[in-house]
Amino acid sequence: MSPQELRNLIEQNDTITLFRHQHPDCDALGSQYALKTWIEDNYPGKHVYALGAETTKQAEFPVSDQVSDSVIADSLAIVLDTSNAERADDRRFEQARCIVKVDHHPDVNPYAMYSWVNDHASATCEILGEFFLSFPEMKLSGKTAEYLYRGLLTDTLGFKVSHVTGKTLRIAAALADTGIDIPQINRELFDKDYTEFEIANYIRSRVMRNARGDVACVILTADELKTLKITAPEARNYIDEIGHVKDFSIWLMMTEKAPDRYDGSLRSKTIKINDIAAEYGGGGHPCAAGVKELTRSEIDELLKELEQAAV
Repeated sequence: MSPQELRNLIEQNDTITLFRHQHPDCDALGSQYALKTWIEDNYPGKHVYALGAETTKQAEFPVSDQVSDSVIADSLAIVLDTSNAERADDRRFEQARCIVKVDHHPDVNPYAMYSWVNDHASATCEILGEFFLSFPEMKLSGKTAEYLYRGLLTDTLGFKVSHVTGKTLRIAAALADTGIDIPQINRELFDKDYTEFEIANYIRSRVMRNARGDVACVILTADELKTLKITAPEARNYIDEIGHVKDFSIWLMMTEKAPDRYDGSLRSKTIKINDIAAEYGGGGHPCAAGVKELTRSEIDELLKELEQAAV
């Protein structure tokens, strides 16, 4: 859909509900709250709700709204950064009378009535940045820009992934021009307290490499997670600690969720890995994907495939 078509839908609906994926990252949260703020700033008569379970990342964003099923049923639902319906952390979006999907993942599950999906975009926040900047007469507040910038900065790993283009940087520059405090945002996103520093050091100590040294893996058991006092999704947020090693072409982190059942995050610098992830019940971006419910033997098979891909 075009920017004007999305704007028309927003203007035609008095109640708008915004949804995101499970275990949301800053792109999911940033796109959700940026859109909420932008609509409220420009259409003050509308009722806009950002829905979803609370998360450890929520400290950087407002508390989620709470609404009844009847409110959702009478709303325009916009689902952000969520590639398939099962991944939404509030499936009630399916009750809405109109559903829009805004996403930058491959469109393997076209669950919405309207879609703005661009898997060449570096982040859903980039897509929303394009949307907002399409209407220069509309207000783009510093708060909206800050939410977008947080999502854009983190999903691009500091503008280092292959999907970053001149368009990405032009949008980032336009957000910076609103006066947001870029150094402070960077400190909040990337500086660690001492406990996080120790967890990161432990994860680095658990890295296993293949014989060539270009594929790296960390496998954390349920007992290790308990000792570290973090959840499995929180542990997988540390995957970037592995990616800073220039020798690694592909790296992954697996966390045990039940006896001999592991979920995992996969990353690469340039090698396409989402097709391999899809073979193991997962998927995602070409260079950032996930897998679910693997046994240890399946992890070994996955590592062999990734090693072949890294050649």
